[in-house]
Amino acid sequence: MTRSPASTKSTMKPSKPTDSFPMPRGTSLSEFQAAIAGAVMRPLGSGDLMRRENRPTADAFIKPNDRLTASDRLQIYNQQYWWRLLGSFAEDFRGLRAVLGERRFDRLATAYLHDCGSMSWNLRDLGARLCPYLEEHTALTAPFTALALDMARTEWARIVAFDGETRPLLDPRKFSRRPPAKMTLGLQPYITLLELHHPADHLLKRLKRSEGAAASNAVTGGLRPRKVRLTSKPLAAPLYLAVHRLDLLVYYKRLEPEAFHLLTALSGGIPLQDACGLAFARSE
Repeated sequence: MTRSPASTKSTMKPSKPTDSFPMPRGTSLSEFQAAIAGAVMRPLGSGDLMRRENRPTADAFIKPNDRLTASDRLQIYNQQYWWRLLGSFAEDFRGLRAVLGERRFDRLATAYLHDCGSMSWNLRDLGARLCPYLEEHTALTAPFTALALDMARTEWARIVAFDGETRPLLDPRKFSRRPPAKMTLGLQPYITLLELHHPADHLLKRLKRSEGAAASNAVTGGLRPRKVRLTSKPLAAPLYLAVHRLDLLVYYKRLEPEAFHLLTALSGGIPLQDACGLAFARSE
């Protein structure tokens, strides 16, 4: 039997905490949590560094050590919070970023996440309030406001389609016994119906092809690709779109006006007979 090697101690110098650092007197747990959350969620300043406004919070609640000041330690959490959210948001809304451009998109992302920050454990929900936010803050997307809103609506619909809830299907036997005047149908929650004024579906396909080409060039050592910008003039007539999934793939289905209005009526709880009348009355 060979002798086991002697254990070696780490050469890294341990961090020495300072003396006890009690919470300021009169501070409740909820006040402490609110102060730290406010500091962590405050947007980063120039150079992606923590803003000076956070220093009083750091000095009041964060214990320094022999390597990092209180502000340095708080800055780590402040930066990681924002880098994670901004990265996830940019990944979810690549089309919107291609419409606005990098700088304008970054300003929008920071403003939106500051005003409508993460309210869920799931990063998937980051963009849930983006479309209403864009409607209220048009200056953030000008002069591309209309196209930006169409793109954001389409990309959020894609997120919903990807992992939205699936409900049980209809029983055909029960369905066939109900009269059309009392027959109500619904859509699966992962289906979104959109009325658009720009070909957002085709623009997203174009972006996907461009990203694929860029990845191929990176592998083969080609030239560094330029950032793709998406532009489009308004369509002469509305584009009706159903965003849905099938076999774990997301699809953009263009609809005739009658089909769109029929599905919209059914999703609103209108009986089948009345929904058909409403849908086709528009085409007369």
